[in-house]
Amino acid sequence: MGKDFISSMPNEIIAMILTLLTLKEARRTSILSRRWKNLWTFFSGFLIFDNSMKTLQMCRDRKTLKLKKCTHFVNEWEKLMSNLEHVLRSLTSPSLEGLRICIDMGNPQKLADLIKFAADKSVRVLDLDFSYHFISTFIGVSDSIRNVLSPTIVQMQSLRSLRVLRLAAVDVDGEAIHYFLASCPYLEILFIKESRILEHLRVWGHGLRLKHLEFNCFQKIETFNFEWIPSLTEASFGGQYGCYLQSNMHDIVVHQLLSQLLVLNLELRAFDMTFLEGLPKFTNVKHLELTIPHVCGMELDRPISLLTAFPSIYLLKLKFYRSRLGPLPMQPWVANLECEFPNLKELEVSGYRRDPSQIEMLTTIFENAPNLKKIAVDPLSPIHVHRSNDVKAWIRESNHETTIWFVDGLKQYVPPHVELLVL
Repeated sequence: MGKDFISSMPNEIIAMILTLLTLKEARRTSILSRRWKNLWTFFSGFLIFDNSMKTLQMCRDRKTLKLKKCTHFVNEWEKLMSNLEHVLRSLTSPSLEGLRICIDMGNPQKLADLIKFAADKSVRVLDLDFSYHFISTFIGVSDSIRNVLSPTIVQMQSLRSLRVLRLAAVDVDGEAIHYFLASCPYLEILFIKESRILEHLRVWGHGLRLKHLEFNCFQKIETFNFEWIPSLTEASFGGQYGCYLQSNMHDIVVHQLLSQLLVLNLELRAFDMTFLEGLPKFTNVKHLELTIPHVCGMELDRPISLLTAFPSIYLLKLKFYRSRLGPLPMQPWVANLECEFPNLKELEVSGYRRDPSQIEMLTTIFENAPNLKKIAVDPLSPIHVHRSNDVKAWIRESNHETTIWFVDGLKQYVPPHVELLVL
């Protein structure tokens, strides 16, 4: 029997090897021998606690009664929280690459402890996603169970190592965001979604290293307080931030921000889809994503007119999702593109449902993109883009055949030199 060279290595070297594994794989090494029993506690990689796959499967189970689903959800939630607490208490490594927790509802009582843990371990990536994606039975409960991250909690910790901050369904206000920006000198990605108290937000500072911003919140905003950010190249705006930006493209602050971006993602709103005219041109934007709420019968004048502001794009992503609005009467198509898009090479569409107005919008783009090479249709709905890879793979696989049927209705409109495929 050969000599076990790995077990003879110093703990520091073994800890480096364990970091190359997932936490689950690292914990399995505890059964190898007595010496390996606690070596997993030296893990310093990326901690991921993601319950979304189990929640998705439970939600898709049509044979189980709602009450039983609720009971099962609570049991799974308690298991994950218990496992999370055990792991965080057991780890002895001085630092961690990152921490991601993705579970519907979260745990408001433990939020301060999670921020303290992230600070103590000098995490580079902090990703807390407590959105309600799959458990519709609990949606009403979300009004009373909120994860509030107060400025006091943030100010008590040092997060200087943070590079990426992603908070979804975490209530955070402008003061807390300001403190993150002031105390995290290496922060490059800032993502805030579904905060209900985000007011008086101001993002500014010539010393900021921010490269990617994403804001999608509900509060109505009166001013757009984003001053010059030297390194910023990507931005995404939804909710009231998206509404303000679309309606104020001539505003000097908005214009200055958009003029430095290479990648822009805008989420439109269902109740304001009117045609836009006289928009400025942002030739710097090369990659444009439009998230579009849509119901059968609603024309797509606003998104097609928005394209005229970005004539130099080479990649365009259109993400349709079904709106809660009821059916609308068919209106005549009035939106015509004012210019061609000679640089547009790739078009990616998700949420496509073989709807006549969607086909008309896509056909208009085909006619004005002479150098288009590829159209990719993604079975994944836009509402799931931030979920784990296994969830996204499962949804794509389950919707693949239906998407192929949808695409068959589009083939006759696609130019012969363009490749059409389903992801």
